[in-house]
Amino acid sequence: MSSAEKKVAYALVIVLVVMVVAYFATGKSEVPAADADSLQLASSGGMAGTEVCAPTSGVGPEGVPTQEFGKEGATLEIVAALPITHGCHVETEAELKKAHEEHPGDIHLIIYDLFGREGQEFVAQNGGQRALVFINGKSSFQLDGRNVKLEVREGGTYVPSDIIPIVEQELSKAG
Repeated sequence: MSSAEKKVAYALVIVLVVMVVAYFATGKSEVPAADADSLQLASSGGMAGTEVCAPTSGVGPEGVPTQEFGKEGATLEIVAALPITHGCHVETEAELKKAHEEHPGDIHLIIYDLFGREGQEFVAQNGGQRALVFINGKSSFQLDGRNVKLEVREGGTYVPSDIIPIVEQELSKAG
């Protein structure tokens, strides 16, 4: 082995030792199955621009408690199942709350944590394991000549800024 090859080998050993020490110092972190799929898709380019979400701190096994705003029987019934436990869809959650703040008497809003017990029950009854938002029972809408599906991930079939225009559109149809 030449002198240069030895230096490279020593450098690689040092990097390996540092990585092992860092691994044990930070502890193991298990990635839930849904996040593992997202990580694999993101690394393979399957979900370009997708960021891995940061888990919400202090969340128990039941996930984040269900949030409810407004009264049943409002003009719009909005039900969302979002991966809040994992810190995902925070913009969607914020836009939904903003829509309710702008139309408190017209909107009954329920936000389930997709990874909580109630959220799992909701998505099992409504089409499987994915983030989704229903407005009066629908998740697909026409907005400015394009089909918008309030499902899966932000920036995929919708952007969070689509929510308020869809709410406004649906309120005008109902009014």
